[in-house]
Amino acid sequence: MKKAKFGYQNAYGGSLFFLCWVAYFSTYICRLNYSAVMPELTSSGIFTESEIAAVSSSFFICYGLGQLVSGSLGDKFSPRYMIFWGVLISGAINVLLFFCYASYAALLILWGLNGAVQSMVWSPILRIAGEYFNTKEKEKFGIDISTTVPLGTLASYAVSLLTLVFLPWRYVFLTCGGIVTVVALYWFFGTGRVLPHLKKIDYQRKSEAEKPTALPIKRLAGMVVSSGLLVLLISIAIMGTLKDSVTQWIPTFFDSQFHTGTSISLVMTMVLPIINVTGAYFARMVDHKLRNELKTSAVFFGIAAIFLVVLMLIGSKSMILALICMVGVTNCMFAINVMLITMVPLRFSKFGRVSTVGGFLNAMAYVGCGLLNLAAGALLQKTGTAWNVLFILWLGLAIGALVITGVCVIPWKKFVRRENLNETEQD
Repeated sequence: MKKAKFGYQNAYGGSLFFLCWVAYFSTYICRLNYSAVMPELTSSGIFTESEIAAVSSSFFICYGLGQLVSGSLGDKFSPRYMIFWGVLISGAINVLLFFCYASYAALLILWGLNGAVQSMVWSPILRIAGEYFNTKEKEKFGIDISTTVPLGTLASYAVSLLTLVFLPWRYVFLTCGGIVTVVALYWFFGTGRVLPHLKKIDYQRKSEAEKPTALPIKRLAGMVVSSGLLVLLISIAIMGTLKDSVTQWIPTFFDSQFHTGTSISLVMTMVLPIINVTGAYFARMVDHKLRNELKTSAVFFGIAAIFLVVLMLIGSKSMILALICMVGVTNCMFAINVMLITMVPLRFSKFGRVSTVGGFLNAMAYVGCGLLNLAAGALLQKTGTAWNVLFILWLGLAIGALVITGVCVIPWKKFVRRENLNETEQD
Protein backbone atom coordinates (compact mmCIF):
# COMPACT_ATOMS: atom_id res chain seq x y z
CA MET A 1 0.00 0.00 0.00
CA LYS A 2 1.40 3.40 -1.00
CA LYS A 3 1.95 5.75 1.93
CA ALA A 4 0.79 9.36 1.79
CA LYS A 5 3.55 11.93 1.28
CA PHE A 6 1.39 15.03 2.02
CA GLY A 7 3.42 16.91 -0.60
CA TYR A 8 6.83 16.00 0.88
CA GLN A 9 9.57 14.25 -1.03
CA ASN A 10 9.09 10.85 0.61
CA ALA A 11 6.52 8.94 2.64
CA TYR A 12 8.52 9.08 5.88
CA GLY A 13 8.75 12.87 5.66
CA GLY A 14 5.00 12.99 5.05
CA SER A 15 4.39 10.73 8.04
CA LEU A 16 6.57 12.90 10.29
CA PHE A 17 4.69 16.02 9.24
CA PHE A 18 1.36 14.32 9.97
CA LEU A 19 2.54 13.19 13.41
CA CYS A 20 3.68 16.73 14.23
CA TRP A 21 0.37 18.07 12.94
CA VAL A 22 -1.72 15.70 15.08
CA ALA A 23 0.39 16.30 18.19
CA TYR A 24 0.09 20.09 18.09
CA PHE A 25 -3.53 19.93 16.93
CA SER A 26 -4.37 17.88 20.03
CA THR A 27 -3.00 20.52 22.41
CA TYR A 28 -5.80 22.89 21.37
CA ILE A 29 -8.39 20.32 22.39
CA CYS A 30 -7.09 20.59 25.98
CA ARG A 31 -6.50 24.35 25.72
CA LEU A 32 -9.74 25.92 24.52
CA ASN A 33 -12.11 23.53 26.25
CA TYR A 34 -11.93 25.87 29.24
CA SER A 35 -13.10 28.71 27.01
CA ALA A 36 -16.02 26.51 25.92
CA VAL A 37 -17.25 26.11 29.51
CA MET A 38 -16.64 29.73 30.54
CA PRO A 39 -20.29 30.73 29.90
CA GLU A 40 -21.38 27.88 32.21
CA LEU A 41 -18.98 29.08 34.90
CA THR A 42 -20.29 32.63 34.53
CA SER A 43 -24.00 31.76 34.58
CA SER A 44 -23.65 29.28 37.44
CA GLY A 45 -22.11 31.91 39.68
CA ILE A 46 -19.42 29.50 40.89
CA PHE A 47 -16.68 32.01 40.10
CA THR A 48 -16.57 35.76 39.36
CA GLU A 49 -15.48 37.21 35.99
CA SER A 50 -12.12 38.15 37.51
CA GLU A 51 -11.58 34.63 38.82
CA ILE A 52 -12.56 33.10 35.47
CA ALA A 53 -10.14 35.45 33.68
CA ALA A 54 -7.40 34.67 36.22
CA VAL A 55 -7.68 30.93 35.51
CA SER A 56 -7.53 31.61 31.79
CA SER A 57 -4.52 33.89 32.25
CA SER A 58 -2.73 31.30 34.38
CA PHE A 59 -2.56 29.08 31.29
CA PHE A 60 -1.27 31.84 29.00
CA ILE A 61 1.33 33.12 31.46
CA CYS A 62 2.64 29.66 32.39
CA TYR A 63 2.62 28.64 28.72
CA GLY A 64 4.56 31.76 27.79
CA LEU A 65 7.13 31.46 30.58
CA GLY A 66 7.42 27.76 29.83
CA GLN A 67 8.30 28.58 26.24
CA LEU A 68 11.39 30.46 27.42
CA VAL A 69 12.64 27.29 29.09
CA SER A 70 11.39 24.65 26.65
CA GLY A 71 12.59 26.65 23.64
CA SER A 72 16.18 26.48 24.86
CA LEU A 73 15.84 22.86 26.01
CA GLY A 74 14.31 21.94 22.64
CA ASP A 75 17.65 22.65 20.93
CA LYS A 76 19.51 20.39 23.40
CA PHE A 77 17.26 17.43 24.24
CA SER A 78 15.16 14.95 22.27
CA PRO A 79 12.19 16.76 20.71
CA ARG A 80 10.39 13.43 20.45
CA TYR A 81 10.34 12.91 24.22
CA MET A 82 9.58 16.55 25.01
CA ILE A 83 6.51 16.49 22.77
CA PHE A 84 5.38 13.13 24.17
CA TRP A 85 5.50 14.21 27.80
CA GLY A 86 3.96 17.59 27.05
CA VAL A 87 0.94 16.07 25.31
CA LEU A 88 0.56 13.16 27.77
CA ILE A 89 0.65 15.28 30.94
CA SER A 90 -1.76 17.82 29.43
CA GLY A 91 -4.27 15.04 28.86
CA ALA A 92 -3.78 13.73 32.40
CA ILE A 93 -4.29 17.19 33.91
CA ASN A 94 -7.60 17.61 32.10
CA VAL A 95 -8.78 14.23 33.40
CA LEU A 96 -7.81 15.35 36.91
CA LEU A 97 -9.80 18.59 36.48
CA PHE A 98 -12.92 16.48 36.06
CA PHE A 99 -12.61 15.64 39.75
CA CYS A 100 -11.38 19.05 41.00
CA TYR A 101 -13.61 21.40 38.96
CA ALA A 102 -15.35 23.03 41.96
CA SER A 103 -12.17 24.26 43.66
CA TYR A 104 -10.94 27.63 42.45
CA ALA A 105 -7.41 27.00 43.79
CA ALA A 106 -7.21 23.59 42.08
CA LEU A 107 -8.55 24.99 38.81
CA LEU A 108 -6.08 27.89 38.89
CA ILE A 109 -3.04 25.73 39.68
CA LEU A 110 -3.88 22.83 37.36
CA TRP A 111 -4.78 25.07 34.43
CA GLY A 112 -1.51 26.94 34.85
CA LEU A 113 0.35 23.62 34.96
CA ASN A 114 -1.48 22.61 31.79
CA GLY A 115 -0.01 25.68 30.10
CA ALA A 116 3.47 24.87 31.37
CA VAL A 117 3.51 21.30 30.00
CA GLN A 118 1.93 22.33 26.69
CA SER A 119 4.85 24.74 26.20
CA MET A 120 7.01 21.65 25.62
CA VAL A 121 5.37 20.95 22.25
CA TRP A 122 5.68 23.84 19.77
CA SER A 123 9.40 24.70 19.88
CA PRO A 124 10.56 21.06 19.51
CA ILE A 125 8.24 20.74 16.51
CA LEU A 126 10.02 23.70 14.90
CA ARG A 127 13.35 22.01 15.58
CA ILE A 128 12.10 18.86 13.85
CA ALA A 129 11.10 20.98 10.84
CA GLY A 130 14.53 22.59 10.76
CA GLU A 131 16.45 19.32 10.96
CA TYR A 132 14.43 16.87 8.86
CA PHE A 133 13.15 19.01 5.98
CA ASN A 134 14.92 20.91 3.23
CA THR A 135 14.45 24.63 2.52
CA LYS A 136 11.44 24.25 0.24
CA GLU A 137 9.78 21.77 2.59
CA LYS A 138 10.31 24.07 5.59
CA GLU A 139 8.10 26.76 4.03
CA LYS A 140 5.42 24.19 3.24
CA PHE A 141 5.73 22.71 6.73
CA GLY A 142 5.39 26.16 8.31
CA ILE A 143 2.21 27.00 6.39
CA ASP A 144 0.62 23.57 6.75
CA ILE A 145 1.36 23.14 10.48
CA SER A 146 -0.33 26.50 11.16
CA THR A 147 -3.68 24.98 10.19
CA THR A 148 -3.55 23.07 13.48
CA VAL A 149 -4.50 26.29 15.29
CA PRO A 150 -7.91 26.95 13.69
CA LEU A 151 -8.72 23.27 13.20
CA GLY A 152 -7.65 22.47 16.74
CA THR A 153 -9.85 25.31 17.94
CA LEU A 154 -12.75 23.87 15.95
CA ALA A 155 -12.14 20.39 17.35
CA SER A 156 -12.01 21.68 20.92
CA TYR A 157 -15.31 23.53 20.59
CA ALA A 158 -16.92 20.61 18.72
CA VAL A 159 -15.91 18.03 21.33
CA SER A 160 -16.97 20.40 24.12
CA LEU A 161 -20.32 21.12 22.49
CA LEU A 162 -21.06 17.45 21.88
CA THR A 163 -20.20 16.69 25.50
CA LEU A 164 -22.38 19.53 26.80
CA VAL A 165 -25.37 18.24 24.83
CA PHE A 166 -25.39 14.97 26.79
CA LEU A 167 -23.43 15.56 30.01
CA PRO A 168 -22.73 18.23 32.67
CA TRP A 169 -19.99 20.72 31.75
CA ARG A 170 -17.28 19.17 33.95
CA TYR A 171 -17.29 16.11 31.64
CA VAL A 172 -15.73 18.36 28.97
CA PHE A 173 -12.41 18.06 30.80
CA LEU A 174 -12.70 14.26 31.01
CA THR A 175 -13.57 13.83 27.32
CA CYS A 176 -10.85 16.16 26.03
CA GLY A 177 -8.25 14.71 28.39
CA GLY A 178 -8.98 11.17 27.23
CA ILE A 179 -8.62 12.09 23.55
CA VAL A 180 -5.30 13.88 24.06
CA THR A 181 -3.87 11.02 26.12
CA VAL A 182 -4.51 8.68 23.17
CA VAL A 183 -2.79 11.16 20.82
CA ALA A 184 0.31 11.16 23.06
CA LEU A 185 0.63 7.40 22.65
CA TYR A 186 0.06 7.71 18.88
CA TRP A 187 2.91 10.25 18.70
CA PHE A 188 5.30 8.10 20.72
CA PHE A 189 4.85 4.89 18.75
CA GLY A 190 4.50 6.67 15.40
CA THR A 191 7.76 8.61 15.71
CA GLY A 192 9.48 5.49 17.00
CA ARG A 193 8.73 3.92 13.64
CA VAL A 194 9.39 6.93 11.37
CA LEU A 195 12.45 8.71 12.77
CA PRO A 196 14.97 5.85 12.36
CA HIS A 197 14.21 5.79 8.62
CA LEU A 198 14.52 9.55 8.25
CA LYS A 199 17.94 9.60 9.88
CA LYS A 200 19.23 7.46 6.99
CA ILE A 201 17.84 9.73 4.26
CA ASP A 202 19.78 12.52 2.58
CA TYR A 203 17.44 15.54 2.50
CA GLN A 204 19.44 17.09 -0.37
CA ARG A 205 21.12 19.78 1.67
CA LYS A 206 23.60 21.65 -0.50
CA SER A 207 26.56 21.13 1.81
CA GLU A 208 27.61 20.10 5.29
CA ALA A 209 27.59 23.80 6.27
CA GLU A 210 23.86 23.95 5.69
CA LYS A 211 23.22 21.53 8.54
CA PRO A 212 22.14 23.20 11.81
CA THR A 213 24.93 24.38 14.12
CA ALA A 214 24.45 25.75 17.62
CA LEU A 215 25.03 29.51 17.46
CA PRO A 216 26.36 30.97 20.74
CA ILE A 217 23.67 32.76 22.76
CA LYS A 218 25.64 36.04 22.69
CA ARG A 219 25.67 36.11 18.89
CA LEU A 220 22.03 35.07 18.76
CA ALA A 221 21.09 37.93 21.09
CA GLY A 222 22.92 40.34 18.80
CA MET A 223 20.93 39.06 15.83
CA VAL A 224 17.65 39.46 17.71
CA VAL A 225 18.47 43.09 18.49
CA SER A 226 19.87 44.07 15.07
CA SER A 227 17.00 42.41 13.16
CA GLY A 228 14.34 44.37 15.07
CA LEU A 229 12.86 41.27 16.73
CA LEU A 230 13.44 42.68 20.22
CA VAL A 231 11.15 45.65 19.52
CA LEU A 232 8.77 43.40 17.62
CA LEU A 233 8.04 41.50 20.84
CA ILE A 234 5.45 44.16 21.66
CA SER A 235 3.59 43.44 18.42
CA ILE A 236 3.84 39.70 19.06
CA ALA A 237 2.29 40.14 22.52
CA ILE A 238 -0.56 42.13 20.96
CA MET A 239 -1.03 39.52 18.24
CA GLY A 240 -1.33 36.84 20.90
CA THR A 241 -3.92 38.90 22.74
CA LEU A 242 -6.06 39.55 19.68
CA LYS A 243 -5.78 35.91 18.55
CA ASP A 244 -6.50 34.08 21.77
CA SER A 245 -8.26 36.60 23.98
CA VAL A 246 -10.80 37.51 21.28
CA THR A 247 -11.43 33.82 20.60
CA GLN A 248 -11.75 33.07 24.30
CA TRP A 249 -14.27 35.81 25.10
CA ILE A 250 -16.52 35.24 22.07
CA PRO A 251 -18.83 32.58 23.62
CA THR A 252 -19.30 34.78 26.71
CA PHE A 253 -19.95 37.86 24.55
CA PHE A 254 -22.71 36.22 22.49
CA ASP A 255 -24.32 34.69 25.56
CA SER A 256 -24.38 37.92 27.57
CA GLN A 257 -25.09 40.35 24.71
CA PHE A 258 -27.62 38.37 22.65
CA HIS A 259 -28.74 35.73 25.22
CA THR A 260 -27.93 32.86 22.87
CA GLY A 261 -27.16 30.26 25.54
CA THR A 262 -23.93 28.27 25.80
CA SER A 263 -24.65 25.76 23.02
CA ILE A 264 -25.63 28.37 20.41
CA SER A 265 -22.68 30.54 21.43
CA LEU A 266 -20.32 27.61 20.81
CA VAL A 267 -21.92 26.84 17.45
CA MET A 268 -21.40 30.45 16.35
CA THR A 269 -17.87 30.48 17.71
CA MET A 270 -17.06 27.39 15.65
CA VAL A 271 -17.53 29.50 12.52
CA LEU A 272 -14.26 31.28 13.34
CA PRO A 273 -11.82 28.38 13.01
CA ILE A 274 -13.56 27.06 9.89
CA ILE A 275 -12.78 30.35 8.14
CA ASN A 276 -9.47 30.96 9.95
CA VAL A 277 -7.94 27.95 8.19
CA THR A 278 -7.57 30.32 5.23
CA GLY A 279 -5.49 32.78 7.27
CA ALA A 280 -2.24 30.89 6.71
CA TYR A 281 -2.74 30.75 2.96
CA PHE A 282 -3.72 34.41 2.76
CA ALA A 283 -0.50 35.16 4.62
CA ARG A 284 1.57 33.14 2.16
CA MET A 285 -0.13 34.81 -0.81
CA VAL A 286 0.56 38.32 0.52
CA ASP A 287 4.10 37.46 1.61
CA HIS A 288 4.97 36.10 -1.82
CA LYS A 289 4.27 39.60 -3.15
CA LEU A 290 5.85 41.63 -0.33
CA ARG A 291 8.74 39.20 0.45
CA ASN A 292 8.97 40.41 4.04
CA GLU A 293 7.29 38.66 6.98
CA LEU A 294 7.03 41.86 9.00
CA LYS A 295 5.60 43.93 6.16
CA THR A 296 3.00 41.21 5.60
CA SER A 297 2.16 41.27 9.32
CA ALA A 298 1.74 45.06 9.29
CA VAL A 299 -0.80 44.77 6.46
CA PHE A 300 -2.90 42.31 8.46
CA PHE A 301 -2.71 44.43 11.63
CA GLY A 302 -4.17 47.29 9.57
CA ILE A 303 -7.02 45.12 8.25
CA ALA A 304 -7.78 43.90 11.78
CA ALA A 305 -8.01 47.50 12.99
CA ILE A 306 -10.68 48.22 10.38
CA PHE A 307 -12.74 45.24 11.56
CA LEU A 308 -12.40 46.41 15.17
CA VAL A 309 -13.66 49.88 14.26
CA VAL A 310 -16.78 48.35 12.74
CA LEU A 311 -17.18 46.03 15.75
CA MET A 312 -16.91 48.97 18.13
CA LEU A 313 -19.48 51.05 16.23
CA ILE A 314 -22.20 48.54 15.39
CA GLY A 315 -21.11 45.08 16.57
CA SER A 316 -23.21 45.15 19.74
CA LYS A 317 -26.33 45.86 17.68
CA SER A 318 -26.06 42.99 15.24
CA MET A 319 -25.05 39.42 16.08
CA ILE A 320 -24.16 38.65 12.44
CA LEU A 321 -22.01 41.77 12.03
CA ALA A 322 -20.29 41.07 15.33
CA LEU A 323 -19.48 37.55 14.18
CA ILE A 324 -18.16 38.78 10.81
CA CYS A 325 -15.91 41.34 12.51
CA MET A 326 -14.55 38.82 14.99
CA VAL A 327 -13.88 36.34 12.20
CA GLY A 328 -12.02 39.09 10.36
CA VAL A 329 -9.89 40.00 13.38
CA THR A 330 -8.95 36.43 14.28
CA ASN A 331 -8.27 35.53 10.64
CA CYS A 332 -5.81 38.42 10.44
CA MET A 333 -4.16 37.29 13.67
CA PHE A 334 -3.75 33.74 12.37
CA ALA A 335 -2.08 35.16 9.28
CA ILE A 336 0.30 37.21 11.45
CA ASN A 337 0.92 34.21 13.70
CA VAL A 338 2.18 32.22 10.71
CA MET A 339 4.61 35.00 9.79
CA LEU A 340 5.96 35.85 13.25
CA ILE A 341 5.75 32.60 15.21
CA THR A 342 6.47 30.07 12.46
CA MET A 343 8.26 31.56 9.45
CA VAL A 344 10.51 34.00 11.34
CA PRO A 345 11.94 31.32 13.72
CA LEU A 346 12.51 28.93 10.80
CA ARG A 347 15.00 31.47 9.39
CA PHE A 348 17.20 30.61 12.38
CA SER A 349 17.23 26.86 11.70
CA LYS A 350 20.61 27.09 9.94
CA PHE A 351 22.06 28.46 13.20
CA GLY A 352 20.73 25.50 15.23
CA ARG A 353 18.52 27.87 17.25
CA VAL A 354 15.07 27.51 15.70
CA SER A 355 13.60 26.07 18.92
CA THR A 356 15.15 28.79 21.08
CA VAL A 357 13.90 31.63 18.88
CA GLY A 358 10.50 29.98 18.35
CA GLY A 359 10.07 29.51 22.09
CA PHE A 360 11.17 33.08 22.84
CA LEU A 361 8.77 34.68 20.36
CA ASN A 362 5.88 32.39 21.27
CA ALA A 363 6.49 33.14 24.96
CA MET A 364 5.90 36.81 24.40
CA ALA A 365 2.64 36.11 22.58
CA TYR A 366 1.20 34.16 25.49
CA VAL A 367 2.60 36.18 28.40
CA GLY A 368 1.20 39.32 26.77
CA CYS A 369 -2.13 37.62 26.18
CA GLY A 370 -2.26 36.38 29.76
CA LEU A 371 -1.62 39.79 31.30
CA LEU A 372 -4.02 41.61 28.99
CA ASN A 373 -6.66 38.93 29.53
CA LEU A 374 -6.50 39.65 33.26
CA ALA A 375 -7.11 43.31 32.43
CA ALA A 376 -10.06 42.33 30.22
CA GLY A 377 -11.70 40.32 33.02
CA ALA A 378 -11.24 43.11 35.55
CA LEU A 379 -12.54 45.66 33.00
CA LEU A 380 -15.69 43.66 32.27
CA GLN A 381 -16.41 43.11 35.94
CA LYS A 382 -15.87 46.77 36.81
CA THR A 383 -17.97 48.13 33.93
CA GLY A 384 -20.72 45.51 34.16
CA THR A 385 -19.70 43.72 30.93
CA ALA A 386 -19.49 46.93 28.89
CA TRP A 387 -18.10 45.21 25.82
CA ASN A 388 -17.50 48.42 23.86
CA VAL A 389 -14.80 49.40 26.35
CA LEU A 390 -13.04 46.11 25.64
CA PHE A 391 -13.41 46.64 21.87
CA ILE A 392 -11.76 50.07 22.19
CA LEU A 393 -8.87 48.46 24.08
CA TRP A 394 -8.44 45.88 21.32
CA LEU A 395 -8.54 48.60 18.64
CA GLY A 396 -5.84 50.61 20.40
CA LEU A 397 -3.66 47.52 20.62
CA ALA A 398 -4.08 46.76 16.91
CA ILE A 399 -3.10 50.29 15.90
CA GLY A 400 -0.09 50.21 18.22
CA ALA A 401 1.06 46.90 16.76
CA LEU A 402 0.67 48.25 13.23
CA VAL A 403 3.00 51.16 14.00
CA ILE A 404 5.60 49.05 15.84
CA THR A 405 5.68 46.35 13.16
CA GLY A 406 6.05 49.00 10.46
CA VAL A 407 9.10 50.43 12.26
CA CYS A 408 10.72 46.96 12.38
CA VAL A 409 10.26 46.23 8.66
CA ILE A 410 13.52 47.85 7.49
CA PRO A 411 15.92 46.28 10.04
CA TRP A 412 14.36 42.86 9.40
CA LYS A 413 14.77 43.31 5.65
CA LYS A 414 18.45 44.19 6.15
CA PHE A 415 18.95 41.17 8.40
CA VAL A 416 17.41 38.74 5.90
CA ARG A 417 19.38 40.25 3.01
CA ARG A 418 22.64 40.07 4.98
CA GLU A 419 22.13 36.46 6.03
CA ASN A 420 21.15 35.41 2.51
CA LEU A 421 24.26 37.14 1.16
CA ASN A 422 26.49 35.39 3.70
CA GLU A 423 24.91 32.07 2.77
CA THR A 424 25.55 32.71 -0.94
CA GLU A 425 29.19 33.64 -0.26
CA GLN A 426 29.67 30.40 1.71
CA ASP A 427 28.28 28.41 -1.21
